[in-house]
Amino acid sequence: MAGRSRQLSSSLQWRLLLTLSILVTMIAIVGDLLAYQTAFRETQDLQDGQLEQIAHILDPHSAILRQNVNENLNFPESATTLPKPRILAQTIDSPYLNTLMGDSNAAESLQVLSDGFHDFVTTSRHWRVYIITRDHIRLVVAQRTAYRNHIARDSALSVVWPFLLLMPVLWVITAVWIRRLFRVTQNMSNEVARRCANDLSPLDVKHSPTEIRPFINALNRLFSQLRTAIEHDQKFIAHAAHELRTPITALTLQIARFDEPNLSETEQKKLVQQIKAGISRTQQLLVQLLLLARAQHQQHSDKQLTFTAVLPLLRDLFADILPLAEEKQQILSVEIDEELLLPISSNNLYTILKNLIVNSINYTAEHGHIRIRGEKSTDQKPILWVEDSGCGIADTDKLLVLEPFYRVLGNGENGSGLGLAIVNTLCQQWDIDIVMTDSNLINPLNSYGLAVGLMFRHG
Repeated sequence: MAGRSRQLSSSLQWRLLLTLSILVTMIAIVGDLLAYQTAFRETQDLQDGQLEQIAHILDPHSAILRQNVNENLNFPESATTLPKPRILAQTIDSPYLNTLMGDSNAAESLQVLSDGFHDFVTTSRHWRVYIITRDHIRLVVAQRTAYRNHIARDSALSVVWPFLLLMPVLWVITAVWIRRLFRVTQNMSNEVARRCANDLSPLDVKHSPTEIRPFINALNRLFSQLRTAIEHDQKFIAHAAHELRTPITALTLQIARFDEPNLSETEQKKLVQQIKAGISRTQQLLVQLLLLARAQHQQHSDKQLTFTAVLPLLRDLFADILPLAEEKQQILSVEIDEELLLPISSNNLYTILKNLIVNSINYTAEHGHIRIRGEKSTDQKPILWVEDSGCGIADTDKLLVLEPFYRVLGNGENGSGLGLAIVNTLCQQWDIDIVMTDSNLINPLNSYGLAVGLMFRHG
């Protein structure tokens, strides 16, 4: 029962129905009260008009206005026992006026009243009287107040009862109308529930109410993003499977050679070195795949406003990659201010710089030069450059190298094609633009190397 109550209280349809029902009921009640008062007042005015008309029609010299009509007008005040309506009409000095009104002082009290309408009270009854002077004769036309009220109430109730009887009809119509309005959302919910897991086609917006179109548009955008993410993941998995198949197949073939009966010890040592190199490349590929997957699925909650000092981070990074540069007798130089802070987390900046610098080391010949420098843009935004004296990249390949598994042919270097893809993914998350241009460092072939600039939009 409590669960049902919570369900009803959280239902927009139920709350709207309850609110409209209460509103309709309150409006109907207020309308009934106003209609009752208006009809009651108008009926009273109508009866006053009848008294006034009768007074103008009567002949003030008629003898009947001065005698007793011998009718028993001593009926009780209760409206339910009233006889047929009678209107009392007499001259104000009629000897029978006191008898007709049931009060010995009625004529004397009426004489002091001015012409017009008055609410007159005798010892036992209430009257509505109209006094008029015609031909110097004052006439009194009177009607019992109880009977007047009885007629006014009947007239007013005849106006109110239809509203009271129609109120339940209004409740039913309101409930049916609201249910029909919400049928669109229910049909849409049923449509989504019937879909298979792979159906991410957009929902129909054309025939939906205007109020829920923003919600449907948001769902369609979400479906589109999910479809793009799934297609991207499928493409990523296909490329990853293809890249892993080659080294694993090579390792399998190399291991199978150990079963050859005439394999010499020298060949075995050479084969072991090849297997170690293949395992190292496979391990590097797996690390890069994990880094790219982690970068692509990094939660937005991880992107908080934080700043990282560049020089301390570079000291830790050089400790890891310096052996690679020393092996090729390369020069690593840094031209960065001590106070340079970049709006990015330290872990992500470390990953970006490591991939860029390792790429520069791999694609720069021996005795080459690699430089990391910082500068400010025209709008005072920080820019971090990683330059080398390597072979550079053709203009047609500068955008393609940011895609996963794309490698420039003919450079003779072993790689996974994931380093710059990881850099691009993290830069997109941190609002960093990547610029590739020729560096100012000249390589032994008298040509310029590659400069990769990280242009921060904030900071």
